[in-house]
Amino acid sequence: MGLKSIGLGAALACVLLLGGVGAAGAVGVGHICGPILHGACDPGLFCDKKPNTCRLIGGTGRCVRIPELCPLTAPMQVCGCNHITYWNDCERIQAKVQKWHNGPCK
Repeated sequence: MGLKSIGLGAALACVLLLGGVGAAGAVGVGHICGPILHGACDPGLFCDKKPNTCRLIGGTGRCVRIPELCPLTAPMQVCGCNHITYWNDCERIQAKVQKWHNGPCK
């Protein structure tokens, strides 16, 4: 299916929603990321969106580094959008899961 058969507007919308093609739209640590106009994060980074935006389509976030190891600190449990409770925010980011809320999932 070519551009002519789906229309130029629809093709442009698909590119914007998918964040461009390849790594051309990639952004670094601390930059705004998201599927519409902002692009994906560079390799090794995760687009961490605001808490409680699990069902928001097209929301933006900030690129954060995916940690290799998480410190063994006192638990500051967080609930991921996948309804799994993580020991701390570091483990949630390591799993590449958006945050639903602070505290354990109920």
